[in-house]
Amino acid sequence: MSSNFFPNLHPAGKRLERNSDSSHQSVDTAYDAFTNGRNAREKFIRTILVFISLFVCGTMTYAQSTDRTIYGIVVDENGEPLPAARVEQVRQTKDEALTAVVTDINGHFRLTLLGTAKEIEVSYLGYETKKVNLTDAESYKIDLQPNIELLSEVVVTGYQTISRERATGSFAKVDAKKLETQRLSNISSLMEGRIAGYRDGRIRGVTTMNGVSTPLYVIDGFPVEKTTTKGYGWEESIPDVNMEDIESITVLKDAAAASIYGARAANGVVVITTKRAKMNRLDISFSATLTTQPYNYYTGHLADAATMIGLEKEWAEMNPELQGSKAKDYAQNLLDNAVYSAQGIRAILNNAAGKISPEEMNRTLDELASQGYRYYNDVEKYGKRNPFSQQYNLSIGKSNERNTFNASFSYRHNSLEDRYSNNESFGLNMQNTTGITSWLSMDLGTYLNYGDGATQSYSVTSPGYTYMPYNTLLNADGSPYTNTEADRYSKSQQGTLRDNGLYHLDITPLEEMKMNLQKNKDFSNRTFARLNFKLTDWLKYAASFQYEVGEYKSDQLKDKSSYEVRNKVNTFATSNKNAPATFNLPYGNIYATATNSSRAYNFRQQFDFQKTFAGAHDVTAILGTETRENKLEYNRRHLYDYDPDLLTYSLINEQLLSKTSGLWGWASFSKNDVFVTQELVNRYVSFYGNAAYTYAGKYMVTGSIRWDRTNLFATGSKYQNKP
Repeated sequence: MSSNFFPNLHPAGKRLERNSDSSHQSVDTAYDAFTNGRNAREKFIRTILVFISLFVCGTMTYAQSTDRTIYGIVVDENGEPLPAARVEQVRQTKDEALTAVVTDINGHFRLTLLGTAKEIEVSYLGYETKKVNLTDAESYKIDLQPNIELLSEVVVTGYQTISRERATGSFAKVDAKKLETQRLSNISSLMEGRIAGYRDGRIRGVTTMNGVSTPLYVIDGFPVEKTTTKGYGWEESIPDVNMEDIESITVLKDAAAASIYGARAANGVVVITTKRAKMNRLDISFSATLTTQPYNYYTGHLADAATMIGLEKEWAEMNPELQGSKAKDYAQNLLDNAVYSAQGIRAILNNAAGKISPEEMNRTLDELASQGYRYYNDVEKYGKRNPFSQQYNLSIGKSNERNTFNASFSYRHNSLEDRYSNNESFGLNMQNTTGITSWLSMDLGTYLNYGDGATQSYSVTSPGYTYMPYNTLLNADGSPYTNTEADRYSKSQQGTLRDNGLYHLDITPLEEMKMNLQKNKDFSNRTFARLNFKLTDWLKYAASFQYEVGEYKSDQLKDKSSYEVRNKVNTFATSNKNAPATFNLPYGNIYATATNSSRAYNFRQQFDFQKTFAGAHDVTAILGTETRENKLEYNRRHLYDYDPDLLTYSLINEQLLSKTSGLWGWASFSKNDVFVTQELVNRYVSFYGNAAYTYAGKYMVTGSIRWDRTNLFATGSKYQNKP
């Protein structure tokens, strides 16, 4: 251990250094020798400055017998000063008085203690506590090492960082070490299984029928909300963030833990802290993660083809209507009305109706029974694929005494299990902290995210008709299987389609899944600036501002040859007596577009107070005000008979369509089928505070308060203090 003494004041611009290993001269003697020969006025001024310095540092000490004073500095593993580290004398007896101080902003301390003292103990939140044996030296340099376990005891609330003991409510934390053990593509999958109670994006389950039930997300001290809608109710999503940038995630679960955030924190708070560069080091890191997961449709809980054929045979044997002279008429009636669409039952009914022989029926049933789980196997082979994910991240960080810079670039590409679903995104994150003066620093940061992708709207596991394990997606000759009108509709329904010239309603799953893809394009940006003022060693002030913008667009060209469009056009067709039906909705492509736009700003001012009185009374408090506004806009429109090449479409009679009772099925048409626009503006003006008093590191009293004015219920002043 080095024992160099670096006093805080250096008279006449000089620096006094003394190595206690080479001399045992006292500090007072050295100081007197330095000032010898100076006139009385200079000596008086320097003496006054020494007392002022000691007062500003707030290093109050007390003892029963004060016959020794030591000096020193406390640093971290990188040699950086640790402000507010606790330095105290180790008691030799229970009755011995305790002397303790905390280090100043530069990590220095001055401790007056008993002449009989043999050890001092140095502690700092998140670091190993260290005991130092006292020698004849009067100056000490003490380095502390991080305690990985204790670092998880630090709770980041978004407004301040506090010890676990001060966190009065329920919370959970995932730190960088845990994040490194598994590469995951989103925050939700990361927290599930690691945060008790977190599931499907919620911390406390379903807490409301219609309101927002997702938690509030806070990134580097700023609330970030990603609110969108599909035209029926607003919903919250997890905000965009580069997973590789995350240092830790702290979840504040209950009302006590999240009280400082007010009503919006009713569903909990997820606080995300991003990484910072190490001091005096240039860090460049690159990571690539390739993930694949074999697709497998679990059939352990499903009946196979043989079991289903056995059940269908049992149904026929137990059905008295299929016995006797009326069995033929009964079977034909069931076939004509398409009561059963399963191939096995239809084979049994065709035999009972006299259309096929018993040999043909048994041959068909035996062939179907031998298929095992054919449909699910075909889904895996032709309708799905093995999901494949690629993630690449490049990070650069550099830090010195005056400036800290971090930048990261991420690229992600996901091929999802649906064959025509995929997405990719690009993320850029930059942050910079500059020390302008010894009492002023500025933080600047911006995060950009751009993404696009396609989502398959048709699912072969919900093909639009009833299927059995023995069904298939591909015929024996290799052509795609088609489920025809006759397989699903009664004779009467088939007559309605044919006699009125309606469009056919055959379904070919392997063709349908290629059509009607929804394409998405997303862009989001949040930029912040923060000024940090150190008014004294124990009082700080920060003013911060963040602006967010988001554009989430989707477009879907519904192909006129798809089952969805054919069925919709038929639904609004009306009878024209003996002539073909009138198609009130023109037959053609349907083009649907939707845009979610968001604009938000957040302005916050906050005072931080932290001071220890008489070595045993710790007082910590924050007091601040926050102003926020979120403006959300949603627009959706449909264009009918749309030509993507000529960019033309046909006008429709909305009033006529809204009153139409069609030939085919139940028709319902509203203004939402043409155009939808919505807007939501939320404003908040808030005052908040949090304080804690700790005595001797053992006894604690804490409290939080928040007062909000909002326009959530009305614009009138008397309603703005709700909730």
